Amino acid sequence: MDEALWCLTQPGCVSLQIIFNIFRQKPIETIFAKAKAQSVGLIVRLPLASGLLSGRMSKTTTFPVDDHRNFNRDGQAFNVGETFAGIPFERAVELADDLKSYVPPGSSMAEFALRWILDYEAVSVVIPGARNPEQVKCNVKASANEPLGKTIHEALASFYSHQIMEHIRGPY
Repeated sequence: MDEALWCLTQPGCVSLQIIFNIFRQKPIETIFAKAKAQSVGLIVRLPLASGLLSGRMSKTTTFPVDDHRNFNRDGQAFNVGETFAGIPFERAVELADDLKSYVPPGSSMAEFALRWILDYEAVSVVIPGARNPEQVKCNVKASANEPLGKTIHEALASFYSHQIMEHIRGPY
């Protein structure tokens, strides 16, 4: 967030790419208002926290040898916060499983996580990954879903404060 704040002080800054997801909520308080006031577009990357917020991972999930989720779990190759939102994998899987109870009927966990991001007016665009056409359809469907509403947003803010924040490692 220090780097994002620095970027917002630079003349001519028109967009900023940030990590933002249910596991990384600090931008809401740190940069959203300032970016909006300066008409700086926010491009959200890692919206599913390296796939954790897809709801399809378990503690036994494995990744290909060349996948960053395999070789950067603890920040060995680059910033620890880039992979699994900087949360130890096993704990992050538990937290993602706990979030499933908030997902509205008829939505997938991924749609829910993307819709949550899209509910923020400061967000200009989200860059979700997709490995197949079904994932693309899921990503697109999230933008057509109804906003989640104040009650869910408040519950997820509390969940972040009480369950997630203490586990985030690395610069944030």
